Amino acid sequence: MDKFEKLILTELAGKRVLQVTSKLAAEGVIQQRDNFCYLKINDDYIHHTHPFLNEYGVIEKPAYFIPPDDVGAHISIIYPEEDNVPQTVVGQIHSFSICGLLKAQYGSREYFVLAVSSPSLTTFRQTHHLGEKPTFKGQEIFFHITIGVRDCFENAINTPSRK
Repeated sequence: MDKFEKLILTELAGKRVLQVTSKLAAEGVIQQRDNFCYLKINDDYIHHTHPFLNEYGVIEKPAYFIPPDDVGAHISIIYPEEDNVPQTVVGQIHSFSICGLLKAQYGSREYFVLAVSSPSLTTFRQTHHLGEKPTFKGQEIFFHITIGVRDCFENAINTPSRK
């Protein structure tokens, strides 16, 4: 079992990150892989925002560009553990908006994420008899784009929260 059993969220100051994301297309197309359903979005959501994480210490880009997990930037819609991936949805286009920058600590890792709002993705899940939010490792989580990852106690510095 993970050392931390629940998700610990910290809102971060993300004004510059939000300025960058406001210039990117806020839509994507549904794709599937191995019982995982996600909204494929522009990879620049990671490439252009990750440099702003330097003020929080050494943070790696997620391994989304290295096979076999090379899905690139995405928003998870249905995780494999939810076991309810519809087969006829690939290619649907959905829009979203970025709400803020958060640090999510789960187990021995910290995830730096862009929180996302998407009424159409919420409706999509409900249409397929799922809850409004995805379930990951037994916990309901919000829609998000992971832009950075690090081990909690390796190279970590105090992360300034939003003021």
